[in-house]
Amino acid sequence: MSERPPIPGKGQVRATLLERKLYEVEMPNGFRTRAYLTGDSPPPPSTDLEGETVELEFSPYDMSRGRIVRWGG
Repeated sequence: MSERPPIPGKGQVRATLLERKLYEVEMPNGFRTRAYLTGDSPPPPSTDLEGETVELEFSPYDMSRGRIVRWGG
């Protein structure tokens, strides 16, 4: 069975839950999710991130949280 690719998405950071690790992101349709940074994620551009646009990847099996893949997307 082949692996399913991640689902891309875009949203705006609404809150920082854990400094430089976990953020609450609102998607254009109003859905809010938690997005996290991994070791290969880019570092945040500044400390005040509310309103910053980000690009995310979601697992096709779990859309409740995403991984930040790019800032300012």
